[in-house]
Amino acid sequence: MIGVELLVEIQFLDRQDLNKTQIARRLGVDRKTVRKCLAQDIKDFDKDRAKWPSVLDPYKRYLQYRLEKWPELTAVRLYRELCTLSCPGGHGTELLPPSPYEGSERTVRRYVCLIRPSGTRVYHPIETLPGEQAQADWGHFGYIVTDDVRRPLYAFSFVLSYSRIRYVEFTTSQDMVTFLTCLRHALEYIGGVPQTVLFDNAKTVVSERVGSVIQFSEDLLRFAARYRFRPEACWMQDPESKGKVENSIGYLRRDFFYGRPIIDVESLNREALEWCDEVANEKIHEATREVPSGRLAEERKALAALPQAPADVFGKVTRHVRKDCTFPFETNQYSVPGHCARKTVTVLVYPNRLEVYVGEERVAVHERCLERGRLVLDEGHYKDRPHGLRQRRDSLQTDFEGIGDVAAAYLKGLARARQGHLRDQAKQILALCAEHGREAVNEALARADHFGQYSYAAVKSILQKQAQAPGTLPADPRGLIEPPYKGPSVAVQRRSLDDYAKLSEVAGE
Repeated sequence: MIGVELLVEIQFLDRQDLNKTQIARRLGVDRKTVRKCLAQDIKDFDKDRAKWPSVLDPYKRYLQYRLEKWPELTAVRLYRELCTLSCPGGHGTELLPPSPYEGSERTVRRYVCLIRPSGTRVYHPIETLPGEQAQADWGHFGYIVTDDVRRPLYAFSFVLSYSRIRYVEFTTSQDMVTFLTCLRHALEYIGGVPQTVLFDNAKTVVSERVGSVIQFSEDLLRFAARYRFRPEACWMQDPESKGKVENSIGYLRRDFFYGRPIIDVESLNREALEWCDEVANEKIHEATREVPSGRLAEERKALAALPQAPADVFGKVTRHVRKDCTFPFETNQYSVPGHCARKTVTVLVYPNRLEVYVGEERVAVHERCLERGRLVLDEGHYKDRPHGLRQRRDSLQTDFEGIGDVAAAYLKGLARARQGHLRDQAKQILALCAEHGREAVNEALARADHFGQYSYAAVKSILQKQAQAPGTLPADPRGLIEPPYKGPSVAVQRRSLDDYAKLSEVAGE
């Protein structure tokens, strides 16, 4: 087969005025080959030449049929089917030759790669004018331990599409307040505001979406109105539409973060800002072939001016207050005044505090707790409620303690004594007031309490003795109540030391 290299050599020697025989002898080819090359047009030479037959040729129709019906079939599975002449379901078996395939798996792979229906997406590069667009996105960078708590580590990345200026900030949260704070820092870093900012479809950006119709979050729209830019969101599952910031996150991961020891977020952000100023924004960009900081000077002419006063960054959420006058936020519980119980409140979330509103009235302000599972209470919210709850009083207790000044102490002693049922004995003692009067019962309670006798029977015995002989009760209450032991008395003989001495002399004799 004549190659291009041989053709060039023959043409060169022909220009040296050598005849066909001399050229053939010098190159070691046949004279007819020299003549054919000199007579052949280069266009005919470039046409497809006949190919050698392949061991896969008898099986190509079968492979084409299978991939047309099931494009996701792997080359390894198709290779097994050719070797065993087996096709699931039997469809397409008639296209197989009678003998199994004896070639290599690699040959099947190469052919399948050529004929497989292409699902490769084609991307159109987009170039923007100065000040027209910026792109922002988050990247996950593992975890960091702060205050003995393991937290996720994120990087907020912001890129101006024209100049390719980068801004990076590391955080441990992706909530709305953190997101808007990072976005404000990025705009202050570039010194202006672009016309549009392209975001991903995160919850902090998009509330709801139906195709190309997007409902942006209220907090982001409020921030965009303050800084006068229009938010945009890329298509779902289409990260390439914001490829500039995606590439920036990959560059950050490779050139700055990889292999760097992490002490804390503050020191990491200082080093990241130095990296942006000295490396990322001072290196010639591969796409523009210019230094981003140099192109920023041109782009700043097209950026809108920043607001004179930085906007307050906050998020707005609603919460339902429980009956214990607390509402949940970020796994913590915060208190509100008693009149807010069982109501819905609006919470303005700032970076370091929470402001709680009922309508237009601000009812509470709390320092934002960054820990988890905490109960954050303001004791002033509970000053009119002892122990935080309203206690109901038992009517039987109220009536019993109304007997007199000793009744409350006697009721507690009655509970400790466990002489029968407490409520029944309290009711029986109250019933004595109808017969003897509250004053007499109160005096009986005092005498029984002094003796340590806590029962209905003890109080009734004192009242009966008083009724039998009014004014004859002794001062010692022990004379009013029979002692619990009534066994026989035992006489004890008294002896002096002289008696013991006499007994010792008698024993010695």
